[in-house]
Amino acid sequence: AGEAFLLADQGEWDTSELVAGRRRIPFPERDGQPWDPPPDDETALRELERMRQAGAAFFVLGSPAFWWRDHYVELHRHLRSAFRCALENERLMIFDLRT
Repeated sequence: AGEAFLLADQGEWDTSELVAGRRRIPFPERDGQPWDPPPDDETALRELERMRQAGAAFFVLGSPAFWWRDHYVELHRHLRSAFRCALENERLMIFDLRT
């Protein structure tokens, strides 16, 4: 509880800013507001690192954005190799960015 998490869900899930005591940050975001998907892997990786350095503890990929796994191959590879996958099912993939 109390940790911030990044949520990539294409803006389809109507979630509040606080979810189970954790602060949701849209991924990607600009000034705290949801933004368009990154144009490429390089941008996605740069944004992930920027937001991780700013305190995001988890990266959550919601099923509406599962297409990101195939489109952002380097981002997916980086998440899998650098961070522990805390949960993976048909609705979510959650990576622990604290490791």
